[in-house]
Amino acid sequence: MVKIVSYKDLVDKLTDIFCEYGYDGTSLTILSQNTGLGRASLYYHFPGGKEEMANAVYEKITRDFTKLVLSPLATDHNFPTKIKNMLEGINLFYNNGQRSCLLDVFAIGSTKDIFNLQIKNAALYWKDSLVKIIEDEGIDNNRAILLSEEIIISIEGALVFARATGDFQSFNRALENILLTITKNILD
Repeated sequence: MVKIVSYKDLVDKLTDIFCEYGYDGTSLTILSQNTGLGRASLYYHFPGGKEEMANAVYEKITRDFTKLVLSPLATDHNFPTKIKNMLEGINLFYNNGQRSCLLDVFAIGSTKDIFNLQIKNAALYWKDSLVKIIEDEGIDNNRAILLSEEIIISIEGALVFARATGDFQSFNRALENILLTITKNILD
């Protein structure tokens, strides 16, 4: 096992570990084995232990999600381009459907008490961002809310299906279908 040398690399590796094992399933032994660092080194970087590590991971995924998924929705591009860029960001964020949703992983088990409000706010912010760009196309608020929820549920459902079946192309097909369906619903 190659030792992690930078804080950024360590947080990247911790992200992979928490995605694979979840918070409750991640022990210090697993962390040590997968990072190449001893317990003392892990505590040196994260004196607050596993909870501090999870917070660092949460901050990282929040930055990544904002950059890849939310930022494209706030551009001056036209509606189809915004949705296309958001879906491309989703594909990168979830590694073509191969990476589990860490927000979902953190929403269950003992971390739900730690991250519940942040996860709820993140999901609602994503929905509200979609509602805004859909309303900008002249769609009424109630329909915009339903379409936004449909987009997010379709993405997250496709992710679960792809990971459950190992058919990661199904995730890509679902993203393509979302783009076609939502632009047709909005622009027709």
